[in-house]
Amino acid sequence: MKLNADLGENEPLSQTKVLMALIDFANIACGDHAGSAETMHRAIRLAAEHGVKVGAHPGLAADFGRGRADLTPGEFRSFLANRLGVFASLCRAETVGLHHVKLHGALYHAVEKSPELAAAYAETIRLHFPKVAIIAFAAGLVLAEARSRDVPVFAEVFAERGYRADGTLIPRGEPGALITDPDEVTARLASLRGDTVCVHADTPGSVRIARAVRRALG
Repeated sequence: MKLNADLGENEPLSQTKVLMALIDFANIACGDHAGSAETMHRAIRLAAEHGVKVGAHPGLAADFGRGRADLTPGEFRSFLANRLGVFASLCRAETVGLHHVKLHGALYHAVEKSPELAAAYAETIRLHFPKVAIIAFAAGLVLAEARSRDVPVFAEVFAERGYRADGTLIPRGEPGALITDPDEVTARLASLRGDTVCVHADTPGSVRIARAVRRALG
């Protein structure tokens, strides 16, 4: 599996640099929950220096992007095209290719609950950002929609997030939502089935966790 991390989300630059040296894919915040032109440029440059694939990580503004996501399919398409268009232009300015997109927080979960949003997501990428891949929840709606449209897609699992028995994530704030012991994280990697595994920069001890996962993945 490839190791990915959500970056440029107000973490210290020193942390961004350490994590960038450990990962394969960088999901760089590009609004509205976090990210500015300066932080995006900086993270894109760091990714290029480390040979890390660059991805856009758009989220909504409210509650750091983890509140409600009440968008119609049309509103979502417009939001996505705008944020990715701006981010892609920054990538071009740094002569770096836009490799993938991964939604943040509430948007990530909203597209998995709504077939209409999932279809709008995959179709927007197919039409406006051909060859850009989607990082999507393993075994979810978006994965299926992307595959049905021949959009490149990576099935994602989470290193330090707890799962319910039905395969969904335990909501943040509930017991078991976060796993911060690196040994526990790496012990369960073999049971996680996907193409890429995520470590969140804002998880307590994320650097230690990412280092442990990197060693385990080789």
